[in-house]
Amino acid sequence: MRKLHLKLYLAIVGTLFVFLIAGAMVWHHFAPPRLAMSGIESATGFACTLLDEGKHDADGVRDVIVALAYQANSDVVLYDSQARVTLNIGGRAPILTPEQVADTGWLMMRGGPAFNQRLADGRHVLVHPRHRFLLHSLHLGVLLTSIAAVLALLTYPITRGITARLARLQTGVLQFGAGNLDARVRVEGRDEVAALAKSFNESAERIGKLVRAHQMLLANCSHELRTPLARIRLGLEQVPGTDPKARAEIARSIAELDALIGEMLLSSRLDASSGIERKEPVDLLALAAEEAAHFDIEASGDAVTIAADPMLLRRLVRNLLENARVHAGGATDIRIEGDAQHARIVIEDAGEGIAHIDRDKIFEPFYRASTATRASGAGLGLAIVRQIARAHAGTVEYSPREGGGSRFTVTLPR
Repeated sequence: MRKLHLKLYLAIVGTLFVFLIAGAMVWHHFAPPRLAMSGIESATGFACTLLDEGKHDADGVRDVIVALAYQANSDVVLYDSQARVTLNIGGRAPILTPEQVADTGWLMMRGGPAFNQRLADGRHVLVHPRHRFLLHSLHLGVLLTSIAAVLALLTYPITRGITARLARLQTGVLQFGAGNLDARVRVEGRDEVAALAKSFNESAERIGKLVRAHQMLLANCSHELRTPLARIRLGLEQVPGTDPKARAEIARSIAELDALIGEMLLSSRLDASSGIERKEPVDLLALAAEEAAHFDIEASGDAVTIAADPMLLRRLVRNLLENARVHAGGATDIRIEGDAQHARIVIEDAGEGIAHIDRDKIFEPFYRASTATRASGAGLGLAIVRQIARAHAGTVEYSPREGGGSRFTVTLPR
């Protein structure tokens, strides 16, 4: 059981039922018998005192026994000194054997408990209560069960109210962990849960400020780096007598650095945004075909249209195709698939594939696979692909291609 409110609720309800059972058992074994037995003993003792006075004839004795039966709500049997029945009021009391008559006090009979008291002249009075003690227990059990049911109904909303706040706090933590830096939880009450919610909000605010400051610093630095790069490129073209090979190498390094800065700017912008800024209908098959033409392959599949940012989707497809070109000699297939809920962009290559130890990390920024070379990029291409997919509420996954190679599948909602 993983729901805290159910654990609390069942603990309280279980306690109530334990109390119910224990209370019924204690009452059944002590309270009703003791109260009833005490009354019967007192009434029988008073009747025996009257009979011991010896001032009653047969009718007087009968009157005393009838009064005892009425007052004790019992069946009463009078035995003579020879253990013979001389009077039986009610007719439902068990008849004792001579051996049983000799036992005084409370006797446990088949028909229930009975009280046997000996008179001074050897006679015996047996009192058999008509009221069954079990019925008293049932009445009390019904009462206690009703009380327990009412308490259970009142307890559930209390426990649910406590844990519902924890559930809302958990939702806020999950949203914050998923990248929503604006996720906050409502502070309710003044207890420990409220203090925890307040602490989470304060921590989330500080972390959000730090992350945004970092993103802003990275974006600004990347943007500002492009100005000196442009001056270096312009100055390099104006320097006379430079070795053409050295000039070409410097120009290539500047181009790589400029491309890296562009990727860092895009990555920072995607991190800072909570979603895509603009949507318009995008024909995925046409978009994939245009990008695939730059890599001398053809796109195939279904004509699927979704609402998305076309510039970002172009960058996503381009990065996947470029990744296949650099690491696997080029993509062998790019196709578009779609159903009622999702659209999929599938890009395959026939390269060596990605080692199992690298598959969980290839979408992380600046991560290079164990087989990658230093000239294979900075490690932002696939990270940007994942960022763009997530910005469109989608996913990107890697899987080995049948026959060898890699398959990247981007799934986007329709």
